[in-house]
Amino acid sequence: MDGQARQDEGRQAVVIVTGASSGLGAAFAALLDRTLPREVSLWLVARDRERLARFAAGLEREPRLLALDLTDQAALEDLSADLAGQNPLVQLLINNAGEGCAGPFEAQDLLAHQSLCDLNVRAQLLMTSLALPYMDRGSFLVFTSSVAAFLPQPGFASYAASKAFILSFGRALREELRERGIGVTVTCPNPMLTSFFSEDQKEALLNSYKRLGLEDPAQVAEKTLTAVRRGRGLVVTSPAGKMIRLAARLLPTGLLIRMIKWR
Repeated sequence: MDGQARQDEGRQAVVIVTGASSGLGAAFAALLDRTLPREVSLWLVARDRERLARFAAGLEREPRLLALDLTDQAALEDLSADLAGQNPLVQLLINNAGEGCAGPFEAQDLLAHQSLCDLNVRAQLLMTSLALPYMDRGSFLVFTSSVAAFLPQPGFASYAASKAFILSFGRALREELRERGIGVTVTCPNPMLTSFFSEDQKEALLNSYKRLGLEDPAQVAEKTLTAVRRGRGLVVTSPAGKMIRLAARLLPTGLLIRMIKWR
């Protein structure tokens, strides 16, 4: 991402952002809208077509809108066929789509567990698998993980585990793709009070120790893309997040888990 569109045999250069209609995904999309060269096409993916269209109406360029439910196998097959038909050069894929899930694991129903796993884990892996054949040297992958990835968290058990999966996957994939010249960055922000969380989940966050490190999506997007340009594999976007990461490395995990449960 050196500010110049890379062209390869006349292929259209594209940037893809998932979960792009609100929150961090919208912040990524708004920043890219301002900074990408005009010849690069911006593809925005989200489930809610109307919300996506309302957001896109405020952008300077006209992005391509893909109203897709990434937990739906048919939607992924449609996207696969679309990519095959257009054969674009994917300069950047931001795997941002995800959902939160707060509260005791036993209190959540089966469909909630399935939805979280499908969107936070399965969709990111499958989107990566779909995009990689269309990426080349100088392309980049971004995964949205979380500070929650650094240690198990009672009350956010499945969410934290899903983000730990993405952190591990992204860091391993970075090494696998090194010889191909494809960069991989995992971003680990603190919580942001966006539509990512339900109103009940927002209330739980505001009543927990996590309220001390709430972040602004626009700043997280800017810090993340700066890290991508610098070739960094991992970015923790807040001082509070860096402290949590350090504590997770230095202190016994069992002690930290009990502290989190107590708080």
